[in-house]
Amino acid sequence: MAEIAAGALVAEQVVATGVEAAAVAAVAAPTQPLKVALSQLAKVADSDDSPQSLGRSNHTLTTIRDKAYIFGGEAPSGELCTSDVHAITIPTRSSPKSAPDVKHLAYKPFPLEDAETGDAFAPAPRAQHAACARGKYLIIHGGRDTHGNPIDEENCLWLWDTEALQWSKLRGETQLGKVMAPRYGHHIFVDQAQDFLILHGGHTIQALKKPHEGDSAPLSNPTTPIDNETWLYDFNSRSWTVLPDSPSPAAAAAYTDTTLYTISRSTSSPDLSGSINYLRLLNSPTEREKPGSLAWKTVAFPTNPLTPGPHPREGAALVPLSTGHGRYYLVYMFGCADASDLSPSPESFYSDIWTLQLPSHGFTAAAAKDKIRDKLLHRSSGTFSWAPAELVTTEQMQPDGKVHPGPRALLGADSCFDGKGVVLWGGVNAKGEKEADGWVLALAYGYADHDRFE
Repeated sequence: MAEIAAGALVAEQVVATGVEAAAVAAVAAPTQPLKVALSQLAKVADSDDSPQSLGRSNHTLTTIRDKAYIFGGEAPSGELCTSDVHAITIPTRSSPKSAPDVKHLAYKPFPLEDAETGDAFAPAPRAQHAACARGKYLIIHGGRDTHGNPIDEENCLWLWDTEALQWSKLRGETQLGKVMAPRYGHHIFVDQAQDFLILHGGHTIQALKKPHEGDSAPLSNPTTPIDNETWLYDFNSRSWTVLPDSPSPAAAAAYTDTTLYTISRSTSSPDLSGSINYLRLLNSPTEREKPGSLAWKTVAFPTNPLTPGPHPREGAALVPLSTGHGRYYLVYMFGCADASDLSPSPESFYSDIWTLQLPSHGFTAAAAKDKIRDKLLHRSSGTFSWAPAELVTTEQMQPDGKVHPGPRALLGADSCFDGKGVVLWGGVNAKGEKEADGWVLALAYGYADHDRFE
């Protein structure tokens, strides 16, 4: 009997030791780099240069359930694309491979106007607008017209109902004493849990008349940057409220885990370093209304051979990615050195993919691991660290031989697979051509060290 008890005790100790070893290994396992796989969506069979073409840039792509909705932008001809809403089915996460018969639907707007006000029932063609999702709705805001001027729609939001297949409009008043200028090149995001919208940045043209001339005088200062502005739209009150300005203009922006993130060039050495600016929107209006509760924070990062980090760029995609259990990243991919000069130059376009590890919050496995690494093991948790993504080769090979999107900028991208992937479409390549293809980036699960993901 004593031998049985002794054997049971030894077995218990072995199991306990094994569990402890596994726990230590899990805590010590690195959180970067991430391994990802790329797969190409089949090109939609419309290779023309018309405004109806899906070859475009300066457009938006927004995911709602299993569809990617593409809107606006510039066609290969240089014209603005039509106001059609294009819906492309995203492959399932278990098989994110290209299908030659990828489902593509185009919904044309009804050319109707309100009999009393003359307002259109659909948004006009535009580029460099902002878009996001709110439940079943695709939301469109701002943009520039064919002359390059910001479209003035009195701060309204356009909503495309993906089930009823029709447009509607939400107007919004600004708080007393504040003016929200029409803009393009900005970003909007909806916090699905708290049901508010965040708008950040953009460019506008403000009519500043010469004091000695009349209303028809030319602009004395045609461009007024509003890159640092941040606004909150309340869907209940249908009103805009101004939030604190960001420390520097955003080259890219993303929203995840109740936090707005922007990537900016350094003002002192724009070619050698950048900064991550972030604003936590907290968990309730009561928290946000407390004095000083909303404040931007900045983390600088160098971009040199000794320290990993992306080169300063414009026209890149910045998309949230989650590996689960409270672990969040930002995927920063592609882009160009200067979006205002897109002359064919392979050296000025980027094809790299970077991931930025974000802070963990709350009672999650990721937060527990980070606290243990920081406090007990005295090892960095990796928060706000950059790493180039490791591309895992797949068996997929397209007829044109492409296994990577290649360098491009001014593309449309959004998260997919419940936040565990990224889908992108179009953009301008290094030859100055508009791309008409889509790609899916997914976490490459199934390899030996996949258990490092919390």
